[in-house]
Amino acid sequence: MVKSVKKMSSSTVGSLHQFTENEVKEVRDKLLTWYDINHRVLPWRSVAATEPDLNKRAYAVWVSEVMLQQTQVSTVISYFEKWMRKWPSVADLASASLEEVNQVWAGLGYYSRARRLHEGAIKIMKELNGEVPNDRDSLIRHLPGIGRYSGSAIASIALGCAVGVVDGNVNRVLARVRAIGADISVQSSAEHMWSLADKIVDPVRPGDFNQAIMELGATVCTPKTPTCSACPLRLHCLAYRRSESQQEKVSITSHFIKGDEKRTTLPTSDVPDIECLSNCDLCLRQEDWDGSLGVQNYPRKAQKTKSRQESSVVVILQSKNEKMLLVQRPKTGLLANLWEFPSIPLAQSDDPDEEVITQLVNQFGVPHSSASSRTFISDVIHIFSHIRQTYKVFKISACDQRNVTWPSRYQDGQWMTKEEFLTSATSTAMKKVVKSLELSCEPKCKNNKKKKAGPLEQSLETKKQKTISQFFTSALKK
Repeated sequence: MVKSVKKMSSSTVGSLHQFTENEVKEVRDKLLTWYDINHRVLPWRSVAATEPDLNKRAYAVWVSEVMLQQTQVSTVISYFEKWMRKWPSVADLASASLEEVNQVWAGLGYYSRARRLHEGAIKIMKELNGEVPNDRDSLIRHLPGIGRYSGSAIASIALGCAVGVVDGNVNRVLARVRAIGADISVQSSAEHMWSLADKIVDPVRPGDFNQAIMELGATVCTPKTPTCSACPLRLHCLAYRRSESQQEKVSITSHFIKGDEKRTTLPTSDVPDIECLSNCDLCLRQEDWDGSLGVQNYPRKAQKTKSRQESSVVVILQSKNEKMLLVQRPKTGLLANLWEFPSIPLAQSDDPDEEVITQLVNQFGVPHSSASSRTFISDVIHIFSHIRQTYKVFKISACDQRNVTWPSRYQDGQWMTKEEFLTSATSTAMKKVVKSLELSCEPKCKNNKKKKAGPLEQSLETKKQKTISQFFTSALKK
């Protein structure tokens, strides 16, 4: 998925940041040779290399690319294999329910990806005669959630289309190889990256070439501690040359932009000088160069978005037969369609305790006495992209299932056993909530043989239990 980029007026780009025809040929040859020897064996690559059915091949790569969005390769492997065993074709996926899809996806996060895969499969079967689109533009146009990067990856890897790809790994490799020091989130810089990717992609083996440059960024040209000595593009890498020149105490000042000079030169001892325009918008400014970072000066790091803090109360309502109430989230938004425990957002209220009691009574039908005597379990923290979510977990035992209800913001509600909960479409965050409940029971199980606490010990234990008001006293004072 291609991230949104900042807009910028047309820029001036010097020849330093382009590839010559000879360089293009050498980059292709060296990168493919390196890839043939060093590539990781991954299940979707095996399908792309051996599956004769173009439709099945495209489907497998499509699934892998969607799973790999914002998720590590090591995590995706088992999910991909399980998915393909359950739904080996587009038709199989289209016939599944969204509930089943979310169950298999559970734990991968960003659940909208699973929903869009399912929607795409249904669309292919209903509107495209069961055929996956066969080029980048058609993939982007017809498949939900497929953007420029995903469409290019599927088209090149599965369909043999000679189109380049640009993701985080490719951005890093190209920024270092061509000494691109501009903010790559700016639209003009991003477009230049796509132009370079399309120019250097190998027309005979486009899929392998694109996987090779991504593999290089993932395993060699890494964000931190890159292994430049093992890089097949080392001799073409301007960031490496500059770093080496710095270490050898060779002056690099002449390469940087000076307002009154017509052009600047990158010095190197073994390669002819490369000239760039004095007003080039892609060059790294002298004041931005950090000699201690070397090649890690590229690409320029964008300012990180700060995580916002959110808190809510999660209540485990447990019936006499130890079933727990789960409610289904709305069809859109964060964690759409997933099952969770009743949740109460904590607003800046003067009395959070009373707010929780009121909502439990009015929205979930919990008796006032039960809501007031709920047991605090623990805080559970979960990170959602740019949200740091704190769940304050409580438990209410022996609820009468007949009287409990749920507010209209939820699609449905069900009483589930722990086993049913674990096999349903629930988020990792909710699994953490159940784990916190289990951990809270462990001391009781281990200390069954200990003597019963006396009145004084019970009094001290009671003092340790905080109310919600105490948890949020500091926050309310701000």
